[in-house]
Amino acid sequence: MVRTFFALGCLMLCLGLFSCYDENGTYGSDLVDSAFRNVRIDTSTVVVTSVLIDSLETSGKNVALVGRYKHSLWGVVSSHSFIAYERPSYGTDPDETVVLDSLVLSLAFDGRFVGDTTLQQTLSIYQLTEKIVLNNNGYLYNNSSVSYAPEALAVCSFKPKPKGGEKLEVRLPDALGQDLLSRFHAQDQAVSEDRFEDYFKGVAIVPDLAGSESLLTFTVADSSAALVLHYHLSDELSTEKELWFFPNTDTQFNHIDHDRSGTDMAGYPMKGVEIPSAELSNRGVLFGGLGWYTRLEFPYLNNLMQQGTQVEIESALLKIYPEQGTYSDYNTLPDSLYLYIADENNVVTDAVTDYLGSEVQRGTLSEDNTFNENTYYYFDVTQFMQEELGAFGMYKHNLQLVFNSDDYTGTFKNLTFNDQGGRNPVTLQLIYKVYESY
Repeated sequence: MVRTFFALGCLMLCLGLFSCYDENGTYGSDLVDSAFRNVRIDTSTVVVTSVLIDSLETSGKNVALVGRYKHSLWGVVSSHSFIAYERPSYGTDPDETVVLDSLVLSLAFDGRFVGDTTLQQTLSIYQLTEKIVLNNNGYLYNNSSVSYAPEALAVCSFKPKPKGGEKLEVRLPDALGQDLLSRFHAQDQAVSEDRFEDYFKGVAIVPDLAGSESLLTFTVADSSAALVLHYHLSDELSTEKELWFFPNTDTQFNHIDHDRSGTDMAGYPMKGVEIPSAELSNRGVLFGGLGWYTRLEFPYLNNLMQQGTQVEIESALLKIYPEQGTYSDYNTLPDSLYLYIADENNVVTDAVTDYLGSEVQRGTLSEDNTFNENTYYYFDVTQFMQEELGAFGMYKHNLQLVFNSDDYTGTFKNLTFNDQGGRNPVTLQLIYKVYESY
């Protein structure tokens, strides 16, 4: 009997506890006169603006960006690279007789490219007539340039194999090789330690704009992008020798051009420009090498506060859908994107981090390899939205969707996506709780 009363008492207690909440999330009237409801929406306004960085530092990045690529929407991008060389140490005895074999520019692919590498590519090598000198701040940029001779030292046509681990070797004129060999062997002052870079200023690697269909990336470091002078001694063994001219990795830089003719960007300035997505046919764009990134704003977020006495955001997920037709095997999707937080003056104040708050969050790419219709990047922006809700004026922030700095200065990765007027619109999914009073 005692057990029966005890069980009955527990049952009544549980029923009493459950009666504190109704199916709509209403607290018992004897406790608190309020109720809440959970709301899920994916129609929050996201304003998209593409922004062009004035200039990108391209010196000292250890990559030579060379080639030409025509993007389906954004026009023709071309790049050529300028490389100076350090003076090598020449150890052959002056009493020996030396004979030139060849002078070769050795280029190593680093595996990254944009464009159709099954088609033939043509590059020309020119000798610089102007010494590469860094600006006062120690950098050169994607719009920097130096002069080179009008006649090419060599022209090379080839089918790129950027992922095959092969090297591209371009033979330069014997006259240049003989001149360098003779001067080093004779200990000519023109190639002394303090005069060499004034005598031989380096080379420019320039794409043939009519015969190039891809943008290639070559490594610039020690033996990569080196000049190799092959010669032998005039002795019984014809002893073979090599003189290596290593690239000056501090001053090597890339000059990048962008022809926007016939695109939505035509007519806009080449730097310091912000273009609303409506002016780009409802698109936002990121483009490495050129310096495009996208600003995302949420002007009506505070309207949520009008829905009740108190509103709390519980979850916020941002989805970015790459536009179909703007990526392919020849122009692959970037493997990572980043979000930074900026103030009303577009000054970065923080980053969107992972759930531990220890690392900058990388946008996770979810690929639809079957139909290609549901491929997207997503970010958890819950903390950012929670902090933005209720902020006004100078306390409001926006998000900057960007690549990392190495992708901007050393690749031509690009991403095109739709604003909320496009076929696959950028989406902000919110789950929030609205408290109401009676």
